[in-house]
Amino acid sequence: MSYRREDSADVTGRIHDRLVEHFGESAVFMDVDDIPLGVDFTRYIDEKVGQCEALLAVIGRDWLNATDEEGNRRLEQPGDYVRIELESALKRKIPVVPLLVRRASMPEADELPESIRDFAKRNGMQVRADPDFRTDCDRLIEGLERDRTGKRPIISTRNKRVVKKPTGRRKALIIGALGIAVVSALIGFYTWFASRPGPAPSIVEFQADPNRVEQGSTTTLKWVTKNTKKVSIQPNIGTVAVSGSKVIRPRENTTYTLVARGSDNRHVKQRLSIQVNSQPVATIPVSRLSVAENTIELGKSTTLSWRTRDATDVEIKPGIGSVEANGSIEISPGRNTTYTLTAKSPAGTATSTILVRVESTAPRTIITRPAIR
Repeated sequence: MSYRREDSADVTGRIHDRLVEHFGESAVFMDVDDIPLGVDFTRYIDEKVGQCEALLAVIGRDWLNATDEEGNRRLEQPGDYVRIELESALKRKIPVVPLLVRRASMPEADELPESIRDFAKRNGMQVRADPDFRTDCDRLIEGLERDRTGKRPIISTRNKRVVKKPTGRRKALIIGALGIAVVSALIGFYTWFASRPGPAPSIVEFQADPNRVEQGSTTTLKWVTKNTKKVSIQPNIGTVAVSGSKVIRPRENTTYTLVARGSDNRHVKQRLSIQVNSQPVATIPVSRLSVAENTIELGKSTTLSWRTRDATDVEIKPGIGSVEANGSIEISPGRNTTYTLTAKSPAGTATSTILVRVESTAPRTIITRPAIR
């Protein structure tokens, strides 16, 4: 019976007990003490699986993505004991029966190493928790005894001797006529498997849309993590959902750091920089007002000209109003007039003035008094 202790050991023990209850002495047990010290465990497993008529593979939810202490998937490692068992059984064309526990699902062929991809084609069954556990086990037993070809059952019913080793706890392989290879003994032999960490946390995506903004504009942070328990983003954001998005308004170029932590406090980091395009600094405008002739006769006209720089709003008073930043206009004042040019910007205001004098052309009347004789 092939399984991983971390997510299916208790279920495997119950399945084991139910099978022993039914098949009795048609099963042979081997305790962990029966594994010779110093032997090539790969060859040893291969030889024992070769004695099987069937192999039951108990698949829990973490079966496919179980990792070692460095975060590497264990099925990808040639020395992984579960992979060795499946390779040996498939190579010998021994029936391999997947037993799905805790709502696990069958892996796809492309999720498995090439040497065990045929495992994805094996027909298996769900073994549910109580109150359905015994019913499912009965269906399993019936399937093991059923005549597959019309000539013989999967499991032989011939009697075999039962050998039990007295130990304080059960770590057994079900081997032989029952055709169940129990690798829990190997798990006990390699105790570091029992204390392996959970799946390593990972950051699938961390980006900003857009990652270049104008000053005062917003952008949206988006992130997706996997196998995480706590996620935070700094600076100025803090703890967030394990996957999500957030609208932010950075004031200056900022590098954000996303930290994703797993259940065993392992963590990964990823940085993301957002560039803020600063607006140009406003400056005080410059204005200059001039006139073609400073003195004109009444009824005549002259040209008033102006120039400004860095201005957002320009006007001339009196009587003219808003004008372009640079320009000229004909004027014909009826009396002496002081014109004022005002140029404004967010940084301040500049003014310029000029006086236009108007001379009257009306003839002078001279009044004389007659002489008194």
